[in-house]
Amino acid sequence: MPGTFHLVLRVHRIPLSTNVARIALAAGLKGVAVEWVDHDPDDRSAIRALSGQELVPVVETGAEVLTDSPQILLWLEERHPEPPLLPADPARRREVLAFCDWFNHVWKLPPNAIDAQRRAGHPDDARVAAWAEQLRAAQRWFEALLAGRDFLLGDEVTLADVTAHPFLRFTTAPEDDDLFHGVLCEHLPGELPRLAAWVARVDALPRA
Repeated sequence: MPGTFHLVLRVHRIPLSTNVARIALAAGLKGVAVEWVDHDPDDRSAIRALSGQELVPVVETGAEVLTDSPQILLWLEERHPEPPLLPADPARRREVLAFCDWFNHVWKLPPNAIDAQRRAGHPDDARVAAWAEQLRAAQRWFEALLAGRDFLLGDEVTLADVTAHPFLRFTTAPEDDDLFHGVLCEHLPGELPRLAAWVARVDALPRA
């Protein structure tokens, strides 16, 4: 069950960011209210001044400034453990963390590469096709993971769902003109019924 809102966390964001959406979902599940500070994607000077880099989200905790959404999610889990997004059982916990590492360091490579090629203006069609096939194959793996259970790694929502959902939900035309979202929509097939039901299930969870 979602927690009761008891703390306001100051988070710097660029609206529409998939990585920021992870924090909104995790904070909503844990009952941590967020004070959002919006920044123009074309002017990241304030983000650089605060954090020494230009990516979002950036969290101010008082004494600390935190960057990198996977690390922020782990910080939230440590500081606000209820309700848990990591299982207490050590083996199950390691499975969830391994999934998150794989998603962040392997799954995200193809869409980021396609996006970079598109932005450069000279995409290599053969390489884009190979990356797109990797994404389609992964969608079938996710569909298989959801056989007989509500969430990616079990019957309870975990950090795996929080990590993946902001990206995997883009199986239909986006409601914005973000180029990265367009890449996801183009290459994530939406005809997988268990995955579509999971997207809707996580969509219904609370957000900060």
